Amino acid sequence: LLKTIEDDPEFDKKKAERLLVGYVEKHDHAITTKTKVMIEHFEEKIAKELQGKAKAMIVTKSRLHAVRYKLAFDAYLAEKGYSHKAMVAFSGTVVDGSKEFTEGKMNGVPESQTVETFKEDEYKFMIVAEKLQTGFDQPLLTAMYVDKKLSGVGAVQTLSRLNRSAYSKDQVFVLDFINTVDDIK
Repeated sequence: LLKTIEDDPEFDKKKAERLLVGYVEKHDHAITTKTKVMIEHFEEKIAKELQGKAKAMIVTKSRLHAVRYKLAFDAYLAEKGYSHKAMVAFSGTVVDGSKEFTEGKMNGVPESQTVETFKEDEYKFMIVAEKLQTGFDQPLLTAMYVDKKLSGVGAVQTLSRLNRSAYSKDQVFVLDFINTVDDIK
């Protein structure tokens, strides 16, 4: 597609690439595939940590991504019969097509109770879009799955959500779909 219109004087290559990447990143196939990777990794490698109390954070690039990940997580967890649940944290209302989503409606608890409810054992995944990405103090967070460009102090603050101590917590795990090691360094 890009090659066929490169000679067009009104063609903005960077804008076209950004739009195409945005489309791909929001596509159900991309989100569903990443969701399977995250959940299966968690089940195989993380779930048994901290006497089975380990939790994970999924860092998304937008509120719309958070909504779509929450829907994908709920569907995949149900399909596989896993007892774990996911919660989502974002501000305001997200419109996706003809549907409106809020944090409270998606979690089934008032927004003011999200953090407290996440402490319950069955909740293992917190899907965030800015909100709770920094300043969230949950010592049981053992894994982080990053699907957002991180840089500067935001990278440090985000990854630092894992540095809270808990009994028998001696290692943490980060799976980053976007950033390179050099980016984070």
